[in-house]
Amino acid sequence: MIKLVLVDDHQVFVQGVEALLSRAEDITVTNTFTNALDLMRFLQEGELPDVILLDIEMGADNGVDVAENVLHQYPSVKVVMLSTYFNEEFVSQLMESGISGYLLKNTGYKELQEAVRKVSGGSFAFSPEIMQVIVKGFNQGGTTITNQGEEKSGPLSEREIEIVQLIADELTMKEIAEKVFLSEHTVKTHRKNIMAKLDVKNTAGLIKKAFVLGLIR
Repeated sequence: MIKLVLVDDHQVFVQGVEALLSRAEDITVTNTFTNALDLMRFLQEGELPDVILLDIEMGADNGVDVAENVLHQYPSVKVVMLSTYFNEEFVSQLMESGISGYLLKNTGYKELQEAVRKVSGGSFAFSPEIMQVIVKGFNQGGTTITNQGEEKSGPLSEREIEIVQLIADELTMKEIAEKVFLSEHTVKTHRKNIMAKLDVKNTAGLIKKAFVLGLIR
């Protein structure tokens, strides 16, 4: 069972999302909060959820700062940001924080449920509009990949490239393991090695770099 916490300062929205997620047999909303202070107090008690759905703008609270604090103090928790719109500045900052997803609030309930499953399984979940911003921002950042740089980090093997594509297809580590006939532990080791070779810190960074290198179809 995936344990999920929802944080948003609009109570009606919270109740609506909770009702939608309750339709899934494998997801349970353990707690809901309308402010960051109550969330952090809850986390300090030690009952950590698997996933937190966190609104970017919550009145006096800055969701970006809250996400960074949560990920810094509780790295095992997966954070997915929610927003009514996408802000390119927020996207850039959040990619550095290590979030596992960024969804617009118009996401359908089935897509939302699937996003929670993917993130819980070690993958990522971004609305298509957000992914476009990620790729655009990375390409315009002036990053140049040289042959010398590639030799320094080491080329990816055919198996690693295959796993990169499957990660980009939003498969979980378990699903990838089943597809390529490897153990989940081995797939996680491949992901760790891929991230080291590409010099990235998280899955979002891996996807961005893979787009730039043309590893993703």
